[in-house]
Amino acid sequence: MNSPPSKSPSADETHPAPAETKGGQDPLAHLPAPLRRLAAWFERGDQGLAHVERWLIALCVLGMATASIANVIGRNVFNYSLPFTEELMQILQLWLTFLGISYGARAGRHIRVTALLDFMPPWLRKVLLIAGQVITCALLAYLAWLAVDYLQSLAKSGRVTPSLRWSLAALYAVVPLGLALGALQYLMAILRNLLAQGAWLSWRTAEMDENEEVDGSGAL
Repeated sequence: MNSPPSKSPSADETHPAPAETKGGQDPLAHLPAPLRRLAAWFERGDQGLAHVERWLIALCVLGMATASIANVIGRNVFNYSLPFTEELMQILQLWLTFLGISYGARAGRHIRVTALLDFMPPWLRKVLLIAGQVITCALLAYLAWLAVDYLQSLAKSGRVTPSLRWSLAALYAVVPLGLALGALQYLMAILRNLLAQGAWLSWRTAEMDENEEVDGSGAL
């Protein structure tokens, strides 16, 4: 009995598909196939970055909880307070804050004031949304540039933390990194709004879906 001839995978089957809206329609379907494939690979890279950010944020939260609990047990049970607990908590809070810039932007979860936007027509609402994203992207990029300059001066000074003796330059490297990743997320949101139909808070989050639950990657 002859088996049916094998079918070679098409270009759409061998490349990751871009994000779809809630209705199941690809917002980039009107673009040429090469651009859609490029957007799909671009989105896959962002998903990998979201996975790394999610684990780093989880480790920061877990580390803060562990340090706090260990210090409470040491102080109340053994009458000994860990001298580096407060320092470690500050370091982890710093990392949590600046990693959260990119993560929150990807999920469209940063605080926005939409009292005036709600009364505007969709086309004007989208224009103002893009304008706000351009300003935010430029501001984050500028702050990242300033943070790099400060980081370089900090590295030259050779300063370390008081208790753990960790390099401040290495610990504060997350500041320009987080700001730059946040600027990248807003740049991606701008590109999505320019290329796709509808209004988008981020590359994967449509404005109409901002109040819905998102998964760990910031995707709908």
